[in-house]
Amino acid sequence: MADRATQIVNFYESTLASSLIGASGVGTTLSQAPSAGGVSTISATLADEDTWYYLVVDPDTSGSREVIVIKESSGTTVTNVGRDVEGRYAASSLPEHTSGTTVRMAVLAEHIDDQNDRVATNITSLTTAISDFNTDGAAAIAAINASSADAMMENATDGTSITVDNENDYILVYDNDTTTAKQVNLSQLNLGASVGLVLALGG
Repeated sequence: MADRATQIVNFYESTLASSLIGASGVGTTLSQAPSAGGVSTISATLADEDTWYYLVVDPDTSGSREVIVIKESSGTTVTNVGRDVEGRYAASSLPEHTSGTTVRMAVLAEHIDDQNDRVATNITSLTTAISDFNTDGAAAIAAINASSADAMMENATDGTSITVDNENDYILVYDNDTTTAKQVNLSQLNLGASVGLVLALGG
């Protein structure tokens, strides 16, 4: 169907206050607007598919039952209707729904399809974002040179409060031989021997 968070409320049922007739019928009036908990009326905005909602017209009559999607509405006034969402009828022979016909909001296959499309789209977006992050992050590290390393050092905050433990702490070292930045575990630096040497030299 579509990647959209289609609106739905519980236990909404009303009637058409004006007819919805034939293939050209794309507007109508509801006797009562759909509302969440009987309090907050929902409306649809054409430019925002997440606000659209489905209705079943004449739900208890199999020969003229029709699922429609409301694309634009304000209160009880509906100005843009997507007809025959299920594709039950030929475009030239859509049912004629007269004033007083029941309309009902129900959980439909179309709701599930919309949500599945939304989840699939978001998973694809997340996968792309992770891939981009991994690629860009590696590129950023590989692009570190002596000049940018100097800038990083100059802009770094004071680290005297850091408790260094060789097992878990790392530093970033620019390897001039391979012109790449490398992550180095502090235990690889043999800090104990370095400190001993400094002391031996009277540092």
